Amino acid sequence: MAVVPILVIGFSSYLVIPIFVFSIISGTYLYTKKFYYPFVFLFAFTLLSYIFFGDGSQWMAIDAAISTGMIVVMIFDSRERQYVKANEITRGEDRIKEVRRDYVQIAAGIIIIGLLYFYGVDISRILVTFGSLLLYAIGNFFSARPDLMIGKFLQNLERSHTKLGIGSMWFASGILLAYSMHDGLYLIMLIVFIISIGDSIATIVGVNVKSPKLFINRKKSVAGTLSLFAVSAAFGFLLIGFLGIDYAALGSIVEAVSGYPLDDNMTVPFAISLMASIVRML
Repeated sequence: MAVVPILVIGFSSYLVIPIFVFSIISGTYLYTKKFYYPFVFLFAFTLLSYIFFGDGSQWMAIDAAISTGMIVVMIFDSRERQYVKANEITRGEDRIKEVRRDYVQIAAGIIIIGLLYFYGVDISRILVTFGSLLLYAIGNFFSARPDLMIGKFLQNLERSHTKLGIGSMWFASGILLAYSMHDGLYLIMLIVFIISIGDSIATIVGVNVKSPKLFINRKKSVAGTLSLFAVSAAFGFLLIGFLGIDYAALGSIVEAVSGYPLDDNMTVPFAISLMASIVRML
């Protein structure tokens, strides 16, 4: 709980306390029927925060509380950590399924970038936050109902022996983390691009192009990492100029070295956001 004072001081808001607490409790009871009790309070506090405070810095605090709560649970809760470990172990075992998952991730990235482009940071931030919470609940429901058509479809996208939505939770927490650390339109666009489209292209290329494995991470290939950097650098240059290439390089390096218990969907947004904060201070 040492995270709480950091969030309160960092965002000058006590609003983060109940949201962070209910985010942790919800995550702790994920994949059980008890999940819905704390989740109702989490959703209600988030909704009331929107009604009374709207967008802006208060919403950055909300995103920080939700994402940090998710991350803390996935790293420190023994049950959730086992699910995360299973997800990491089975990564890349089924090439066809991995490519399928990447197409879904690319689609998600395009949608979020589209929201950013057409509605700006403030409105897209709110839409993505509520969307993440709804997907959180949907994943919990269908993980217990693989007999339903939608549940079966979603489970077919998941890695074997992995709980439904573990990867999506990391992805959502990374996106919300990016929204909470910065309000720069082009920077958030680039982060979303790297962890959704760039990372997915890296996997598709890595699966289909033979190349040596990285010595720092045997699950990643040279071809995949280079493709991630190439497309991300191109997109970053279009958005920000040469600094965008630097962010793409950092994102590619962090993605290459990331592994259990952390996930690149979280480490990449954090590293780039931290670098951007340093650049802004210079």
